[in-house]
Amino acid sequence: MSQSPLRRRVRRRFTAIQARLDAGAGDRWIPYVIGAFLSLVLSVVSVSRLNNLEMGPDLAGFSQAVWLISEGLSPNSTLLGEGVHLLELRWSFFLYVFAVPAMLLPSSWVSVPQLLLIGQAIAIGLAVVPIWKLCRSVASLRVGAATAVCAAYSLHPATQAIGTVDFHPEALALPALLSMVYFGSAKRWIPYWVSVATVLLVQADLGLVIAVFALLVLGNADRSTGLWTLGIGLVWSLGLLLVAQPLVGETGVIGGVYGEYGDSFGDALLEIVSNPIDFTGDLFGRENLTLLLSLLTPMLFLPLLSLRHLLPAIPAVGLLLITQTSGSTSGIAPILAFVMVASVFALNRLGDLGVDRVFVDPRLLAALVAVASLLFVTQSPLSIYEKPWQLNTRDEADQALLDAAARIDPTWPVRASTNVLPFLSERRFAYPLADEEPTVAAVVFRSRAVLIDQRTLDQPLNEQQRVAFSEQMATLGFNLVNPEGDGSVLLYFRP
Repeated sequence: MSQSPLRRRVRRRFTAIQARLDAGAGDRWIPYVIGAFLSLVLSVVSVSRLNNLEMGPDLAGFSQAVWLISEGLSPNSTLLGEGVHLLELRWSFFLYVFAVPAMLLPSSWVSVPQLLLIGQAIAIGLAVVPIWKLCRSVASLRVGAATAVCAAYSLHPATQAIGTVDFHPEALALPALLSMVYFGSAKRWIPYWVSVATVLLVQADLGLVIAVFALLVLGNADRSTGLWTLGIGLVWSLGLLLVAQPLVGETGVIGGVYGEYGDSFGDALLEIVSNPIDFTGDLFGRENLTLLLSLLTPMLFLPLLSLRHLLPAIPAVGLLLITQTSGSTSGIAPILAFVMVASVFALNRLGDLGVDRVFVDPRLLAALVAVASLLFVTQSPLSIYEKPWQLNTRDEADQALLDAAARIDPTWPVRASTNVLPFLSERRFAYPLADEEPTVAAVVFRSRAVLIDQRTLDQPLNEQQRVAFSEQMATLGFNLVNPEGDGSVLLYFRP
């Protein structure tokens, strides 16, 4: 059947536009527009979630550490644990960079928690650029396929969760990890080594990811570079985690750096070797398999068609699965990076090679974007069902909590509910309040101010319990300074 004149004109016009974009016009603006838009959206939503008291405890702890550095003090964050130095948390040297803008910019312009969230959003958006270059320059995909991959990355529920649910230091390594793969594949060694160094400075255990990636470099007949990459990755990660960490001593990190497996990498490794059956059970638990499934599904399981490029994610997967807690998004970023890398090379294998580009079936690309969009709508924190456009969802209790936090002198040690801690993190001494029913002895320890949001407690105090609790606090010199409220927010000062 012959096509109608209108359809032929539309088809010719579409082909001309695609040819112009494939000739290089699209490379000059498409990835930067997608990345900038993604960074902007994640910045706005994450900061609004912070203002709506919806951030997790990690943001408060890292914010306090960065603020201490900006003040010229040792970054021993009391919010992360007993005497915990920032570098004890997997040796994240890169976080020192945030102390520079924190020192230069007044907190009335941008607070340290906002600075960390914006920096995280920018890193996630920047990752679009190396993904695009990997598609175009290494996998030789056309503009349509490259755009589909970048769109799938932007719509991936894991991308949205990393960028809007708490702060994740490893997310800062996303653009460097993807750039490392791109520059290594393109054999551009100077920017390759810069990328490797950046990844190692973000988090020490990512050196294990780099060491496994070295096997791919060796497979590409770059023996010298591969061996150097393998050696540097292993020496850096194992040197800091197995040698330097024990010299520092027990970290005292709340919950342990490696969850139930211990405070140090050596403790975790020893526990795994001594109890391999328990480790295997944890590794293949239902929650862990569900998590891995959620990472692969939005990409149509394409990474399984290029397993060699998914191989570097194995150390990150292992670390994630033994430390994963329900609902947490920590540790996902390195895995997401290589899910995207493996997807790019899978499309290269599935396509047909033309003169200089690989042609991928448009129906496959449409299915990829459709599935990513569907999962974005149903599972993402930015889903339309979550109404992310409502940037201010504070109620009267939220506002009362923020007003109470603003009344606390920044030089006073304070113990507070976890949802308000990011607003109290720019001080030397701040401590988290447990979710169980508060006891007087626990809340007054090392504190001069106590701020309790009863909505965060497992079982809020009734009126009789509140009166008794306030009387006990008064005997220790802590007076209730907001008795006019409904009792959902309790603020105590010791003069």
